[in-house]
Formats: sequence, C-alpha cells, structure tokens
Amino acid sequence: MFPERLWCPGCGAGELSHGPAGPGRLEEETTLRRSAEPVRLGTVRLDAGPLVIARLSRDARAGMQVRLELTPSGAVWARATPD
Repeated sequence: MFPERLWCPGCGAGELSHGPAGPGRLEEETTLRRSAEPVRLGTVRLDAGPLVIARLSRDARAGMQVRLELTPSGAVWARATPD
C-alpha cells in the first residue's frame, strides 16, 4: 500500500503482514514528459482487486497481463507477462 497504512481499515488491526501483490491487468497507461527522460506510468488492477500505480516496462501495454516488481529504491514496476 502507498502510503503504507498504520492499521487495517477493515478490522482495525495494528499489525499488518506483507506479501506478494500477485498478477494483474494493465488498465491505463500514460507518459509523464516533465523530466529530461519521459516516464511511463500505468494503472494496474490486481487479480485480488486493488488498483496500483506503477512504472511500466517498454513492452507493457493497456489490456496486458502484468506482474509487479519492487526495486531496492522502492519503485514499483509493472512488467508484461505472457497470457
């Protein structure tokens, strides 16, 4: 989750566990052109339901199945997977 929550909004528990996000489908994509190098971002609907905003690999296109990766810097990437 971003920003990371301090408690569960459903049950109020104060201890949250971390786990893999699982696969999803890229619903929308856009390109930010305000920096020296354009940045591709997309909205990913996870198979579990939530939406995630992620940076996109070159091969990721709207409608494609993707997997999320978290980099050491904290960036979330969506990379295309074979259907």
